Amino acid sequence: MRQLILFISLLLSSLSLLATHNRAGEITYSHINGFTYEITITTCTKTSVIADRQWLKIDWGDVAVGAELDSLERESIFTQQGDAQINIYKGTHTYSGPGIYELSVADPNRNEGVINITNSVNQIFCIHSTLVINPQTGHNNSVQLLNLPKDNACLFKVFEHNPGAFDPDGDILTYSIIPPAGEDSELGGCASLPSYSVPASDVSFGIDPVTGTVTWDSPQQVGEYNIAILIEEWREVAGQLIKVGDVVRDMQVTVELCTNNPPEFVQEIDTCVEAYSNVSFTVEATDPDGDNIDLNAFGGPLTEVEHPGNFVDNNDGTGVFSWTPECEEIRATPYQMTFQAVDNSAQIDLVDYMTMNITVVAPAVENPAAEADGNSINLTWETHLCLDIISDVDANNATYKIYRRSGFFGFDPSDCELGVPEYTGYQLIDTVEGLTTTNYTDTQNLFYGGEYCYMIVMCLPDGSISYASEEFCAEIIKDVPVMTNADVDATDLTAGEMYVAWSPPIELDTENFPGPYHYELRHSEGLNGAANVIFTSPMQTEVVNEDTTFVHSDINTVDFGHVYTVEFYSGEDLVQVATEASSIFLELLPGDNSMTLVMNMNVPWINQTYDIYRRDPGATEFLLVGSTEEEIYEDIDLINNQEYCYYVTSNGGYDAPGVIDPIINDSQEACASPVDLTPPCPPELNVEGDCELETATLTWTNPNDDCADDVTQYFVYYSPTEYGELTYLTTIEGDENVSFVFNELAQIGSIAGCYAVTALDSLLPGLDGELRRNESDFSNIFCIDNCPEYELPNVFSPNNDGSNDVFIPFPYKFIDSIDFQVYNRWGDLVFQTLDPAIGWNGTDQESGNICSDGTYFYTIKVNTIRLAGIVTESYSGTITLFDGKNPVEE
Repeated sequence: MRQLILFISLLLSSLSLLATHNRAGEITYSHINGFTYEITITTCTKTSVIADRQWLKIDWGDVAVGAELDSLERESIFTQQGDAQINIYKGTHTYSGPGIYELSVADPNRNEGVINITNSVNQIFCIHSTLVINPQTGHNNSVQLLNLPKDNACLFKVFEHNPGAFDPDGDILTYSIIPPAGEDSELGGCASLPSYSVPASDVSFGIDPVTGTVTWDSPQQVGEYNIAILIEEWREVAGQLIKVGDVVRDMQVTVELCTNNPPEFVQEIDTCVEAYSNVSFTVEATDPDGDNIDLNAFGGPLTEVEHPGNFVDNNDGTGVFSWTPECEEIRATPYQMTFQAVDNSAQIDLVDYMTMNITVVAPAVENPAAEADGNSINLTWETHLCLDIISDVDANNATYKIYRRSGFFGFDPSDCELGVPEYTGYQLIDTVEGLTTTNYTDTQNLFYGGEYCYMIVMCLPDGSISYASEEFCAEIIKDVPVMTNADVDATDLTAGEMYVAWSPPIELDTENFPGPYHYELRHSEGLNGAANVIFTSPMQTEVVNEDTTFVHSDINTVDFGHVYTVEFYSGEDLVQVATEASSIFLELLPGDNSMTLVMNMNVPWINQTYDIYRRDPGATEFLLVGSTEEEIYEDIDLINNQEYCYYVTSNGGYDAPGVIDPIINDSQEACASPVDLTPPCPPELNVEGDCELETATLTWTNPNDDCADDVTQYFVYYSPTEYGELTYLTTIEGDENVSFVFNELAQIGSIAGCYAVTALDSLLPGLDGELRRNESDFSNIFCIDNCPEYELPNVFSPNNDGSNDVFIPFPYKFIDSIDFQVYNRWGDLVFQTLDPAIGWNGTDQESGNICSDGTYFYTIKVNTIRLAGIVTESYSGTITLFDGKNPVEE
């Protein structure tokens, strides 16, 4: 019998040894086409144990629980220091359609002796990743992990590790630490190990969510530890970040006893490089123990791109990174480079990591040019360098952004200063679609004499943008008529009059556009869209230098502005159209003892100043009362409800020769009366509740002491509950009366609620002549609560002696209702009421007879009146009834 037990024990021990081999691993995947993906399983196992897997079963994430799983064959093995080997398994799988699929591999078991996983030798090793097929985000390739999943650390020394994640799609990556997983025997797939604990540290253990560097400061016990790193991928779609997949790396760290100290990097900063340009820099690390340092580098730019760079270790603690990316490497998301410094210690080799980002920027638009053509400017540029390299879809969806400003700026972008920054004064005027486009015509508000400068930025569909092109400029010449006047000569509803003038196109190419010449003047009411021909000039053989004028009569200049343009003809052929010019249409906005003047216009010249003329009530002449450089002006210190009349004279011109200077135009005359439409500022409110007196005392500030001068009364508003609507309660006359006592006379049974006060000014006519007051906004809303009181006695004697004959509560307040029930010792209900006053005379409510002496039990629900509304409080107790007698009939 002993021999049998020993044999079974040895057999179980052998089976355990056969299974205890898994150290670390992860599952990654790549999209092939359609719904087909290639899946790669990477495991790190012990080489010293008998257990070895030529095949691993995989759950594709679309298999029913309990169904037979497919097996993937191992394709390659390579050994790693520290009794470890890396195993690679690959296979393809086609999914039926969009969905979220949890890839998982479960294999017995983890290796023995993992410090932070209890009984690790009996824990199934399970790795998992999420594959998302979403038509909204497009197909996804998982991250590729370029650093190995097993590492070493020294006891009591800071440990760092970076997985070296590279995302082929340029998705945004985030990192977090999660528990390692075991098999979910019920639902299938993986589940977090309950026996896992976070590795003990002296200071901290965690991961940088952006760079993915794990820092353990510092290990406290020698041995092997496992952690899991969740790497999530996010893609921006329509302005929102959507998760498109994740990979979980289960990794192992071996902590050993040593006195070595890790090396330290000198941090490099993030950088940008234009495609076809070279980025090169030196990284440097030092070792506090003087150990020799090996420098390594991993990242997409070295191994995962079409035009890889290189990294050379100089074997002196420095190394040189160099990369010349091309159009294929352009993307919005930076490439993360991770540099590793490993000291050559006689003990455990320790490492330091440094991560930095490199953004590959699209080449700037080359050889842009601008040429004026009348009142437009034609822009041209060369075909973009990347046109023949990026896909047709991306080329068709790429855009050029056109930026413009008046005058040259001299923009010299810094290393990663992409696009056109706002401080340059350039503004986006248009977006042109398609990378094949090489021209654009600007017709937006271009005026004679102006120098207009441009920069162009190329934008790809993934959000990446180029550096701005060089600045290039053009000036509008005078080969087009130039409007100079749209001047109101008379203000009238029917007999209004406008003076209109324009300057001839003296720089016209007369060889291409020979005479005879004539003008057609077009007009419309309003400030834009001159459409109707109102004047045609006589034919003339030459372009004369004198300005042409026209007086437009018998029009309504009271209610409308007027806009004009002039067309210039060579024979019967239209040569050019002048930029429109409108009159100044003056709008008056009455205020409290003030008038705001708004000058509305659409003119091609620049107005430097506006002179304000006013005719006071009872006066016959307009006088100059002010001047402004803005198109709005406030005239103050006026008398309310008195009529004032205004007109405005503009002074401006073109910054160019050959045109009258200054250009002076008048608005129409407009009249209005100031009225007080401005409400006072709101008071500041304070409320003090007195539960004994059942009053709420409101006090507030007088706005006339601070921010107003015409408050005459106040409105008080009240809501009995915190979230109820505030409703009008009462009016307080006189600005000096700044208090009110709520419930002082009404005795409504509650002071709970929210209060607000508004201030009102004097009773004056409004714009329609009706008398009204202006009311301020609410003051601060101040809420207080009741202090409910409800208490019952525990004894009464209904013996008709006039003393304590009726069971009633002690004096109570702020009670809405109750539900009071009394039971005898057998549980029979003898009395019930909803009245807070109760008034039980000791009789049974069914029989009408006096209840026998003894102890009775009661339950009560008290509905209190609170700020939150009716709040119910429940409790129970006993009542002693003694010397009871039936009530005396009257």
